[in-house]
Amino acid sequence: MKRKLIIRIILGFIVGAIIGNLITLLVNLGYGEKASIVSPHQVEAIGKLWAIILQTILSGLLGVTGVGGIYFYDIESWSLLKSTIAHSLSILIGFIVVFPVLKWVPFTFWSCLIIAIIVSVVYALIWLIMYLIWKKEVEKMNEDLKSYKERK
Repeated sequence: MKRKLIIRIILGFIVGAIIGNLITLLVNLGYGEKASIVSPHQVEAIGKLWAIILQTILSGLLGVTGVGGIYFYDIESWSLLKSTIAHSLSILIGFIVVFPVLKWVPFTFWSCLIIAIIVSVVYALIWLIMYLIWKKEVEKMNEDLKSYKERK
């Protein structure tokens, strides 16, 4: 179990760092900025090298909360609701903290509210899709088990 969690944390960090830097690059290009994997505002504030290091670490930590946080669903004594609330809150808090620190958005009540709404809606959609996929898979397994028992 610990090995599985460590692998998830490492994988989450790598994926988060790559996705965070890639998204920032695409946003900068979309806004007509020069090709850069960090926000120009962050570069102005702390310099390019530190901005890259900070963004890579914080994006990686967002990945850890997303992928490593799946561990909440592995706690057998927890209900699906409790696991979902813990996982979604860890992701939500991560985004609300990281976005302003990386200067992706200004740190205001409204920007935090908008982040919370967007993250919550996206999380709910992904959760619903995954729930329906797994529900269908469990139904198929139950049908297979029933037909296996009938053949015996």
